[in-house]
Amino acid sequence: MLESFSQQTKTVTTVFELFNLSPAGCDVSNYEAESEMSIENFSNQKKKKEEKGEDLNVIMEKYTSLFKRSNTISEQFEKKPEPIVTFKNGTHSFKKDNKYGLITANGNILMPAQFNTIIQSGETGFVAYKNQLCNYYSNDGNKILNRDYFYIKPTIKQSLIVQTEKGFGLLTKKGKVLIEPGYYQIEEVDKKDQFYYWILKSKHSGFYLSENTKDTIHLNIPPKELNFIDSEYWYRYGNLINIKTKKRVICNRYNIDVLSAKHQLSSIKDSKTKLKYLMKHNGDLVTNQPFVKIQRFRENNLAIAAIKKDNKAVYGVINHKGKWIINPQYYRLQFLNDTMLNATNINDQSGIITVKNKNITAFEYSNIRKINEHYALAIKEENKLVHSDIIDLQNGKKIKENLPYYSISQTTKCDTETFIASVNRQESVLNSKFKTISPASYTRVYYGKNNTFEGTNFLENNKRESQIFNCDGTLQTIKINNKKYDTFYSYEEITPNLHHVLLSTSNGYFINAKAQVIKNNTHWQHIEYSNSKDLFITMGYGGKYGIINSMGETIIPPIFKFISAFDPKTKLAKYNFDKKQKGYITVDGTLLFGTKYEDTELLNYDLFKVKNNDHFGVLNKNGHEIIPVKYSKIWLNGGIIYAQLGKALKQFDLMGTPIN
Repeated sequence: MLESFSQQTKTVTTVFELFNLSPAGCDVSNYEAESEMSIENFSNQKKKKEEKGEDLNVIMEKYTSLFKRSNTISEQFEKKPEPIVTFKNGTHSFKKDNKYGLITANGNILMPAQFNTIIQSGETGFVAYKNQLCNYYSNDGNKILNRDYFYIKPTIKQSLIVQTEKGFGLLTKKGKVLIEPGYYQIEEVDKKDQFYYWILKSKHSGFYLSENTKDTIHLNIPPKELNFIDSEYWYRYGNLINIKTKKRVICNRYNIDVLSAKHQLSSIKDSKTKLKYLMKHNGDLVTNQPFVKIQRFRENNLAIAAIKKDNKAVYGVINHKGKWIINPQYYRLQFLNDTMLNATNINDQSGIITVKNKNITAFEYSNIRKINEHYALAIKEENKLVHSDIIDLQNGKKIKENLPYYSISQTTKCDTETFIASVNRQESVLNSKFKTISPASYTRVYYGKNNTFEGTNFLENNKRESQIFNCDGTLQTIKINNKKYDTFYSYEEITPNLHHVLLSTSNGYFINAKAQVIKNNTHWQHIEYSNSKDLFITMGYGGKYGIINSMGETIIPPIFKFISAFDPKTKLAKYNFDKKQKGYITVDGTLLFGTKYEDTELLNYDLFKVKNNDHFGVLNKNGHEIIPVKYSKIWLNGGIIYAQLGKALKQFDLMGTPIN
């Protein structure tokens, strides 16, 4: 029989009565964002001058020639670039002399190559830039808008966010004005089947406008800080906002935690007693019961909750109406799946029960761990020895008994179920029948490439030994100088045809597709494809980056603080050289703009913000300064560049021509 555990002497029906709050809520217009919107910018913090080492230009001259690769080799690794714009009828964009045009599936040119940049917009059309201005075009190449704009962004609601010299506005895709240009910025917000426009009147002052542009919510909080619960309530940092009344539900600083979006349930915490109450989002109390803890509701409409009894928290299960389904009587409670729970009684003994509080196992275990939705590991510890049973959560039966494992977790490897089991600080791999398949036990078992595992033993004096094995436990061997090895200090499969091995003797080797062995003693932490030719970005332990090719040959030794993969669109890789020089490396191995500037940052595909001595300017891709390096701040907003010098703020188009 379920009991009542209410500890309230006076029955109240709302949190407003409970905490003596106003049910009218608070105006959200006063609920300001606590953090300013971030604008990308280099740090202006004063740094101590560092002594310059060898010039990076001189260093790179040694390696640039090594970037040259044959087309045959490059084609084996590089993905053929897809057209930026592609329509279902086969019409697509093409590139010629660094300009874009439009061509049909039959090869008929609809638009000659004339655009600097081209951007897909679903099946209906695309945005294309000519120098500093852009327009919206249909999928057959016809210009739609009767004037050009600095910026156009199609939304998922068949509208166009546009920018003129006056600011941002909104049009239909046929060019009808919905919002006259004049705002600092407009963004589309699409969350939980809700759509709004986030409109900024200035850099730090905004509001929300509904999809039909008729309903305004004066809430100055960026979309990234909001959780759209449903069409009636939003949530931010412990506060509920009713977007229909445009008010905060609770005015004072009570912490609210959303527990169920489906049932519009939250908990509200009393700041004095630290107790929690279950409420509807409108402030109605679901129950007068005060709780110590309430977990989030699951898909089965149940949640674990706790009350205080004899100064201890005891746990039970409630439904979405606040009724006890399992009376609070356990010291620990955990869902194993939607029908089974791991319960620990007052004697600190664990067992498995159903959501109807029916015992599936005896309360004879010291711990129970979930393996997956189907199995649990029930553990007994006696005299430091572990005896565990595997319980089938569908029927409560023991399918394995008296195992030595303290934990079993399912892996994401192999075509059938596999598990990693732990016993006496050693790990091994089990198959779907919980039989050991790993060749040995290891200190740790890691995931390898493809369907492999890496078993590693950590030895004294920072030494280690690793073995690679597949899903049936077969050890992987590598032949080096006519000798086979199956145990390594570290092993990295970069591609199926390129491996790096570091032996326990500290001798390291690349083994390539031609079975050539190239000595390389670096202990690599990570190696990844660079997105260019057959080149790979390397990172050694200690954080230094370099580049190798598919034969294991060094293109750039690990001397950089950072090198990114090459961007498929810009064909540039971001680098940081010893914190003194930051910029981009081209696919030909040259430094974009050399070392003339301390830092370089991509503004868009053709423009770069550069920095020298805490002053900023803008270069085009040819290295010409279209905005001189003299400003204290520079940022791109849509298709207009903002440049600040002292209190003066200037605007430039993408060609560097002043707008105001």
